[in-house]
Amino acid sequence: MFRDLFDAANDLIPAQHYRVTLRSLLSPLPEDPQLWQRRTVIFLGDIQSRWQVSPAQRSRLRQLLRLAARVVLVGGAVFLPRVVGQLKTSPLAIHPNFAAAAVEEQLVASDPGQHVASAGIVNSASSPFAALRLLLRLIRDDHGQQIANALGQYLGLSDSSKHEVSKVSLHLRQRACGDTLIATTLQLMQDNLEDPKQIRELAAQVGVSTRKLERRFQDKTDTTPLAAYRMLRVERAHQLLVHTDLPLAEIVVATGFGSRTNLRHWFKKGYGTSPQTLRQQSFAGKTPTALPAYN
Repeated sequence: MFRDLFDAANDLIPAQHYRVTLRSLLSPLPEDPQLWQRRTVIFLGDIQSRWQVSPAQRSRLRQLLRLAARVVLVGGAVFLPRVVGQLKTSPLAIHPNFAAAAVEEQLVASDPGQHVASAGIVNSASSPFAALRLLLRLIRDDHGQQIANALGQYLGLSDSSKHEVSKVSLHLRQRACGDTLIATTLQLMQDNLEDPKQIRELAAQVGVSTRKLERRFQDKTDTTPLAAYRMLRVERAHQLLVHTDLPLAEIVVATGFGSRTNLRHWFKKGYGTSPQTLRQQSFAGKTPTALPAYN
């Protein structure tokens, strides 16, 4: 499930590429510090037993704890630093099953009822399920609260708003660094995909001139309101083609393109393929998930 979370993050954040590698404690490791600058090491334990470390694994564990930019200790893995003599005073999220042992071994527990904790590079979660929330926090630290909120909604880890999570909208908001005018305009666009408004109408609704709105989009997102609006509609067509069996004629209506020819033209410019080809690929289990291009 951790891999799914990072795959979803990669899906929502175009410029980001989290890579997940599963290793044992005896796997060879690169020593070059440059390769460790942004690495997070996750020690995944359960809530039933402590993570046991053999003498042969201790030196590798010590090396990992020394090199990693961030460390995540889950469940019974909270004892690992203690095993190699790296006892810290940082508070740890400790599952009730390990509370007594933690006291005996002088681990510092976080506040009662707190299932995740972070202090410096050391992060901990009381269970694998709590770790999902912790990883969302780390993604928030990397990319901001807005991205973390959208990812949480996308995965069902937090309550969703009434609006679907749009990768196009999220990407543009990220480019615009949370600019309120752009965020409000994008929401209006998403609310009016079936019957698209003129850009001048959107500008009037947000209380600015058409020229100012166009200039703001160009400055903040490197695209125009018209192109952004169109790609939101292309994205919606993609969703309907892949996840429904609606006829193409109905998808044309639902996305405001007016004709199959118009939809086909902009869809191919955005995704590099035709709506018909995408639907065939979706039935074959081969569906591209990249963001559409801005044209």
